[in-house]
Amino acid sequence: MNTIKKPFKFAQMHSAADFSAAMQKAGYEYPVSENFQLLGEPVKIGNGSSPNSLAVHPVEGFDGTLDGRPSELIFRRYARYAKGGAGLIWYEAVSVSGDGRCNPYEVWINKDTAGEIARLVKETNQHAWNSCGHKLYNVIQLTHAGRTSKDTDWNPIPLAAFENPLIDKYYPNLTVASDERLEQMEQDVIDAALLSAEAGFDSVDIKLCHNYIMRELLSGFTRPGKYGGSFENRTRFFFNVLDGIRKKAGSGLDISVRLNAYDCLPYPYGWGMVQQEGVMKEDLSEPIKLVKMMVERDVKLINISTMMPRFQPVDRGYLDSYEKKAVLNPYESTAFLLNATRRIKEAVPEAILVATGLTWLEQFGAHVGAGGIEQGWFDIAGFGRQAFAYPDFANDILKKGGMVRQKCCVTCDKCYDLIHHREFSGCVMRDQDEYLTRYRKIMQKGG
Repeated sequence: MNTIKKPFKFAQMHSAADFSAAMQKAGYEYPVSENFQLLGEPVKIGNGSSPNSLAVHPVEGFDGTLDGRPSELIFRRYARYAKGGAGLIWYEAVSVSGDGRCNPYEVWINKDTAGEIARLVKETNQHAWNSCGHKLYNVIQLTHAGRTSKDTDWNPIPLAAFENPLIDKYYPNLTVASDERLEQMEQDVIDAALLSAEAGFDSVDIKLCHNYIMRELLSGFTRPGKYGGSFENRTRFFFNVLDGIRKKAGSGLDISVRLNAYDCLPYPYGWGMVQQEGVMKEDLSEPIKLVKMMVERDVKLINISTMMPRFQPVDRGYLDSYEKKAVLNPYESTAFLLNATRRIKEAVPEAILVATGLTWLEQFGAHVGAGGIEQGWFDIAGFGRQAFAYPDFANDILKKGGMVRQKCCVTCDKCYDLIHHREFSGCVMRDQDEYLTRYRKIMQKGG
């Protein structure tokens, strides 16, 4: 198993100055501020706006229904988010096709499930209005799981953009998508976007992050044909989808992207990396070029990630996740990611960037969120697993002057343990009534 390195004792830090001093001593650059009023500022986004500068990231609970509808657990989760005060909710990954779900319980938007998804949006909006008096900005993340796809019996059905000798051995029975299959997938995303608009979402996210196929196409240097090789070809899928949505939905539906700043895999298999074979170092030239093109096409809301914040583009990078022997330092990794976000923002100031990785910083995530906005690193502070544990983090920041440590995610990874054992996932530590029994069950089985 991978080991997560945790050299900092956040419980013993009493101020932002303590946090800042510890990070500086370790050599990690973080923006820090106590001006939480910045996090309460609204952000204009396309046709709408977020009432504040705090976001809930897409974190999947693996807890939909087998036919792809949102379950009561999902309704519960988004009600908690809405009441918690964040102005932007970026809904968890929603599959655009039946063969593109990463687990049998992933939500899948289609004509049969769209009605329940619309009810989820309507009720989530109502909870926010009743509790906080504001209108949410809702983003749906549309995806195809690609290499991580599973059928309804949990059997792997991996679909890849190209052959990758660094990781293919971990995906038995791998199929490389034909151009015709990608053309069908483009239509699947467009159809899903139109259903999303009807369901009441403000924006659709064409997901270009993590280890999924639409992101993988960006790194398709070795893929032959119209979807591989050149920058134009590797971005063709995204722009075809963008044009298709705009043609069908007009300008009434905003389009956003969650984008890998880099892949943590060396060239020629990684996006945003130095284009020298085997070199594990980021090069943001192409990501910045793509963000500029997005902004020119009025795609301005961009959520910056990597394969995962804990995997930095040094040493073995994302390969560590497969070998499960690494000692991972998420604090160094998050510093890398936020620095990449800053560099993209400096190069494309018109972009509205959402920061990622702040959960690792526990109660000081609020200070780094405020500091990043104050210093121009990004525009919106996003929290993922933190919202699992602490759905009212935004209310506490904006109304009580900061995050309460005793309510924070402690980054114990028990939510991931639940997922790895095919259990519905949530915060075992802070939401015990719902998830502690589930966790004890997998432990009793020898998990």
